[in-house]
Amino acid sequence: MEIAKDWQSIYTGIAIICNRITPAHRDRKGKPEWFDLLLNYAGSDSAPELSVNDLGLSLQYCNGTVVGFCGNIFEHEVKSWGNGDRICYAHFMREAVRKRMEAKDPGWVEQKNYVS
Repeated sequence: MEIAKDWQSIYTGIAIICNRITPAHRDRKGKPEWFDLLLNYAGSDSAPELSVNDLGLSLQYCNGTVVGFCGNIFEHEVKSWGNGDRICYAHFMREAVRKRMEAKDPGWVEQKNYVS
């Protein structure tokens, strides 16, 4: 638990996904009000697409793209990454970790928190 107190991110986990598809899924271990953050690094031959199926979106997922969305609510997938190499850093939060660390529940993101 001492190491967890030095963690420098609001996210409780980071998954590294290399050169693979991600089947359609929802991230059920978080909460609906929490956003996942996906950061994509791709070679020049790579042309991955992030599909957010519940919204009917298919996003070009070029090198350096960062996408934030609620992975708990919206089903998402990467069907293909094209040719070349691809690395995705998927940042996410887990309710069980928040509870274990006795951290305050941040609740919903609200505009009033960012506008003065």
